[in-house]
Amino acid sequence: MIDLHIQELQKMVDAVEEDVAGCSNSTEASSGRTWTVRQALSDERWRKARPQLLEAMLEAGKIPKGLCQLCKAKDAVICCTDCLPQPLLCPKCDITVHRKYSLHNRCLFVGDSYKALPPTDIITEDASGQPSPCEEVRLLPFALPRMICSCNADNVSLSGGQKVIFININGRYDLSVPLLTCENCHCQWTPQIKDLISNGYWPGTIEFQTVFSIDLFATYEDLKISAPGLSRHAFIRMLESRSVRAGRAWITSGDNFQRSFLEWTYCRHEIDKLLGDDHFSCPACGDDMVAVSLDGNRQMYRFNRQGAVECPYFEGTFIAKDTDVEGFVQRIRDKVKPAPGRPSCGKSNFKAGREATRKSEARLDEEGMMTSVCRHCILFSGLNMFRGEIFAYPLYLQQDLGKEHKIEFVCTDVMCKYYPYIQRVVESFPELQYVLQMRPFLSVMHAKGHSTKYEVEWSGRNQEGAGMLQ
Repeated sequence: MIDLHIQELQKMVDAVEEDVAGCSNSTEASSGRTWTVRQALSDERWRKARPQLLEAMLEAGKIPKGLCQLCKAKDAVICCTDCLPQPLLCPKCDITVHRKYSLHNRCLFVGDSYKALPPTDIITEDASGQPSPCEEVRLLPFALPRMICSCNADNVSLSGGQKVIFININGRYDLSVPLLTCENCHCQWTPQIKDLISNGYWPGTIEFQTVFSIDLFATYEDLKISAPGLSRHAFIRMLESRSVRAGRAWITSGDNFQRSFLEWTYCRHEIDKLLGDDHFSCPACGDDMVAVSLDGNRQMYRFNRQGAVECPYFEGTFIAKDTDVEGFVQRIRDKVKPAPGRPSCGKSNFKAGREATRKSEARLDEEGMMTSVCRHCILFSGLNMFRGEIFAYPLYLQQDLGKEHKIEFVCTDVMCKYYPYIQRVVESFPELQYVLQMRPFLSVMHAKGHSTKYEVEWSGRNQEGAGMLQ
């Protein structure tokens, strides 16, 4: 009896081994196809499918003949793909449906072609029974209140109120906001800014003659993060192109869009502050940071704008206040005598990193920007440079970061001159003693521009806690 069970168990094991071997051979065969072979097979399939795809596109361009898919009584004269699975409508059903769904893109059958219809155009039948276009007020979709007064809610009429330009990812729509009127007491209700925002919209102006979809701003922000080189004008042109293709008015104000987007971004920033979200901190570093790099970029200059003074939206959030930086620089200049000339080390003369310099006489407002970044490429803070890359600028960022973080190494390109400079500054400002606890560090590239002494002493390869000496 036991031998019989052992034989059955052995058969089961052999069957499982055969299945595993079959799967293994299948996997090896599929993995044997290289990327080049797979691409060649994909290209061949697409090439064979092209005639079929072209034929399908030509077939889709034909005017469909048939009855309205809602009432099934009259001939369809309008196609709305946003109404799938019932896109074909007669004039009467089109009015019924699109009084509610005013953001749909519709097309009218004209002979053997399509004509795009703006949302305010409806189709009626003339005396001869032929379709004739005319205009009707269309409302921006809103969640309406159940009651606007103490009267009976059944005596409230809905009509079009103030005209607005509404812009979403599909372009521009010329619509009206809803206006509720009580027939008894003549009390009226129309959306205010709080109603606008709660329905997913954002005012383009305070009187909201222009209204933007919040989803449009979120899309634009995602695109700017994924493709920083995308211009606002290119994005606006895309919206205008979509408006024209749908038969609507196309002009969109780029200035209104920019101002409204910045106001929306500012409000989100204030909410993040209330929630305690810090976008300029590194979760990997924490409070004990191994290294911080300080460097400037003089290609990020800006010209003076005569008579144009704009208050910053996020002053002090990432870029330090110019008044705070200038005050810090002036206090150091009052007590620490700067060394003249360009810094040099060995045979190298550095353009960056002087102890003092005059403001540029060119028509520049800021000459560039200096930022601090950790080894995980997370930006911490920055400042506008008005005097070139003087040593007081990285010192401002270093002392500001040192107040909240314990930093092991600080990296700059002209460390051989910068470190003696901060030693002299600390002699006059003992409260900055903590910056000397951050050890100087030279990257491999910058170390090659210094003398051998500093390359050996401050290279990451030769310092305990960095490089090879952990």
